[in-house]
Amino acid sequence: MGVVYYKQNKNILEPHLSWEGMRLVYVSFNDSKETLTPTAVHCHENNLELQYICGGRGNIRIGRRLYEVQKGDILVYNQGKFHDESADPQEGLWFYNCGVTGISLPGQSEGVLIERGISPRLHAGELSEEIESLFRLLYIEVDRNLPKNDEITQAVLRALVEIILYRLPREKQPPSKEKERLLIDCKDYIDCHFTEELTVEKLAERSHMSVSGFAHQFKKIFGFPPIQYIIRRRIGQAQTLLITTDLSITEVSVRVGYDNISYFNNQFKRFAGMSPQSYRKYKVGERQFKNLNKLVPHLNS
Repeated sequence: MGVVYYKQNKNILEPHLSWEGMRLVYVSFNDSKETLTPTAVHCHENNLELQYICGGRGNIRIGRRLYEVQKGDILVYNQGKFHDESADPQEGLWFYNCGVTGISLPGQSEGVLIERGISPRLHAGELSEEIESLFRLLYIEVDRNLPKNDEITQAVLRALVEIILYRLPREKQPPSKEKERLLIDCKDYIDCHFTEELTVEKLAERSHMSVSGFAHQFKKIFGFPPIQYIIRRRIGQAQTLLITTDLSITEVSVRVGYDNISYFNNQFKRFAGMSPQSYRKYKVGERQFKNLNKLVPHLNS
């Protein structure tokens, strides 16, 4: 290999992104053992999330679409976009992910990196090694917390986002069918009102369908019966609160719609395979848990 000289490209790249307000909120690495504990339906209300699949296989549902993911895939979860994930029980799944605030593209709401109608799953292809290295460097820098950490982290994050914006191909998604839109509206309603008492009868009425027809079509599109989806939405919100706040288990239970703490513990353990308290310690650890409100104050307002 010889010397390759850099020639500056003076063309203005679109879309233009201002970097001044962009900040890294968190970065994590999840190994195949950890990802066997599934993550239920949740969203990131205060940041977007980027995820790189390092190996294994799994299923990730974003909105109403299910994606089979494997090594080299990048998932972009726009701020406020609901999703859940489960690893292949045989192969497992391991990945990096990071939360980012302050991204604002022209014509888009804050926290939107992938525009409507474009698949949030991108394929890194020949850039897989470089992208994984950037995620790894982000993780190392944050974990070590050495001098000049902010400057280096910001530079690595900017490189990662620019590659996603300007180097990876986009795939269009087929538009929703007219019949599906009523059900999508109903799912959106559940996502906003999941702590309330919701029945299949009331949801079917909202969708102008019979109870049996509604239940069948809902499961066909979203992968779960309506009541099961409500439970997953509650557990997903509980998982988020457990790792981003120092709320007590009782307070978390009430916030996600369960007045009975024992029932909440049973539902959570049935889904995650461990109690809420064990899940918190497993995901966060004692040292970080004691400082959660200092680490993520914007998530607790």
